[in-house]
Amino acid sequence: MESEVKEEPPFEIVFQDVEEPDINSFGAGTSRHRKRQLPQNVDASFRLPDVTSSSIEAMHFMLRQWGLEALEERFDEHLIDINVLDYILDVDIVELCRNLPIRYRLVLRRNIQNKYYKRNIVAASQSKSKAKRSRQTIITFTKDPTETPLDSSEKGNTQAQNSFEDTPPTHFVSVDSAQLDDHDSDGTESGQEDESIRSILVKDPRFRPVLALLDQELVPDSAGLCHMNRLLTKHFFEERIMIEKRYPKKQEKHDLALKILEAFPHLERTRVNSDAPKESYFFWVTGGKGKGPHTGLIETRTSNMRKEVPPEERRYQRRKETVNYILSDSIRECATEIASLAPLPQNEETIANGMAECIDLHSCILQQGESNPIETLLGTFPHLLAYGGKMILQVFQRLHTFYNSSADLDNFLRVGLLLDASSFCSVENKYIKGALRMMKKLVMNGKKEEADDMSSDEAEASPLIRWLKRKENELDVAVVQRHISERSYLAPHIVCIADVFKEGNLFVVFQGKFIPCGKSATHALDVFFKMFAVFGIPVPVLLRKIHELMMVHLWKISNSCKSITVTRLISRLKEIDEASDECGYTYDST
Repeated sequence: MESEVKEEPPFEIVFQDVEEPDINSFGAGTSRHRKRQLPQNVDASFRLPDVTSSSIEAMHFMLRQWGLEALEERFDEHLIDINVLDYILDVDIVELCRNLPIRYRLVLRRNIQNKYYKRNIVAASQSKSKAKRSRQTIITFTKDPTETPLDSSEKGNTQAQNSFEDTPPTHFVSVDSAQLDDHDSDGTESGQEDESIRSILVKDPRFRPVLALLDQELVPDSAGLCHMNRLLTKHFFEERIMIEKRYPKKQEKHDLALKILEAFPHLERTRVNSDAPKESYFFWVTGGKGKGPHTGLIETRTSNMRKEVPPEERRYQRRKETVNYILSDSIRECATEIASLAPLPQNEETIANGMAECIDLHSCILQQGESNPIETLLGTFPHLLAYGGKMILQVFQRLHTFYNSSADLDNFLRVGLLLDASSFCSVENKYIKGALRMMKKLVMNGKKEEADDMSSDEAEASPLIRWLKRKENELDVAVVQRHISERSYLAPHIVCIADVFKEGNLFVVFQGKFIPCGKSATHALDVFFKMFAVFGIPVPVLLRKIHELMMVHLWKISNSCKSITVTRLISRLKEIDEASDECGYTYDST
């Protein structure tokens, strides 16, 4: 059978240039679909500087500052330096961060959108444009604002803003913008352009309903005021604190509070009491007590921003107490001897006694301050991973002289069941359920890990425990090893080999290592929370409060809490303990 094939005429595609609307005019942010354009105030014939070793080194330095060292090779491969960051779109960020944790994409997008790299850009054309700019009023603690066209409502206020700039307050400095890059000191001037309070707030579309109330001379509720405070402190202080690791001074925070009242005078009605200054709701020096901490929304927010800086990068470091250990040759010989023993049941007592003799060596390794002491510790004491975590419990008790050996972890976790009757109801094990409810009670923000295909409860539980299903004929150890190889970037957590929320064999997983703990949930939780001190591992953010609760209330190792939430919960738990002691009743969920 013969068939005849007809040829179609060629199809021509004609591209035409279409004028794109201004995205910012609709109140939207950057789009991954917008056309790549030259920055404003740059001539179309402008040529970017060539990529040099110095520009690449500057890019590497900035990535290291942002904690994105893993992107250095990819930036080199694509010849990306500081001079081309203005041209990067969302699709480029996704491509650069492919096969990396989503954290890299989030941090890179945030820093580029906020233009944190602006102060490092060196381009010849910019120096010419800066020389032509007129004198401007510069606020001493501002960050470089994102360029956004004024809305029609703002254009009507231009004349009023100009008249305000003619007579700036004492906390303003008038400098020529051509000198901005060279103007820098110890943190009081950032050398960046001023924006009015209103122009900063109007950029956030979600704040516009609150701004409408402010324009009607109404006082928003506490949530609206907190939203305004968050936007302003982010604009003025976030880059200073998070990137430059410098903290705003008392006068700068006070000046911001006064500037808010200059923009919205009717907010004087928010003063804390009749004797307090008009700006006291936003910032009050020492809370009016003459000495002590400052109070107000601005102080609270900047304090929380400082807490987000990694402890090792903070400006003020707590001096660590150092102990000089004298290690004899016999201690090192003992450590070598017990390390050579196989982790067999008949050797358990010998290994435990040997590790007790070498506790000074263990403390010395922790005190050396290595960035990752785990490898050194496991090279010296490999049996820390053996015997189901028993060695970790013994070392923890020896490291802490005032450890409460009579602590009842079972009863402590059962009390956690009383804190919330509606959460994690599907979790079979009552001790894990109690720990999860306690963790949720302490973590008020409701933060969640990357959910993937998890349910809501499973995602909320993931900082502490994850459930893994085994494949057909797969051993539990193989499941854990596969999990570690696929998700080595995860913070320390517990793994349960079972269907979601069911009971099964438990493993403590941390930094590519794991400790089998059997089916006892209390034992696994005990090993998990004591492991941080034994290996010198930082406690994950979402577990810090429940860990602090155990250190203070359960194990009696510390006498004070950093968190107010933990302090309040300890007071409630003490009331329960006192009531139980008076009536001789012990809570039992069975």
